[in-house]
Amino acid sequence: MKDYLMAIAPIRQNDQKGTLIVDRQQQKSYFTPQVLPEPQAERWLLWMLIISGVLVTPYWLLKYFVTLPRIIIHNPALWWLILFLTAGLPILAWIFGRQKQGYDAKQLVPLTADAADLTKQLQKWPFERAWVLFVLTLLPPTALMFLVLYIIKADVVDALLITVHGALFMRRLIPHAISRIRVSTKQIIEWR
Repeated sequence: MKDYLMAIAPIRQNDQKGTLIVDRQQQKSYFTPQVLPEPQAERWLLWMLIISGVLVTPYWLLKYFVTLPRIIIHNPALWWLILFLTAGLPILAWIFGRQKQGYDAKQLVPLTADAADLTKQLQKWPFERAWVLFVLTLLPPTALMFLVLYIIKADVVDALLITVHGALFMRRLIPHAISRIRVSTKQIIEWR
């Protein structure tokens, strides 16, 4: 896939499933019948998010109602191991599990869906744009904050919160993430 072509969303055109592709340089929208499989990193990061969320949420919520002991790590080797597991695994999962295969530019066809149908198919796109913007701006500082707290306090809860925020951030850090959120539904319809 060329660097300037961005996959926006799965759509249907002429009763055929495919993907909406946008070229911001040429200001054109295309359809391709290709539907790439979900990257392996998506599943890995989702499981990291679920497991770390299940481990940290009860402890984090209960500490406001019941006095719970803090889980402090005193062993330096264990401290480094937990740091690697909680901060390093999301990064490694993102690096090794991201999408290796791209869209074939030869299979691109002009987008011919009418404006009403396209608006209906892309009705969730404004929410997706807002969510990605929220995740990409809020989660890096909070993950960094929990990293600093873990370095200072050596508390396992802070380490697990690094994983929660890091995994959620890495799930949305896809190719052209910033460029994709700049493309509105109105522009997609105008560029067909």
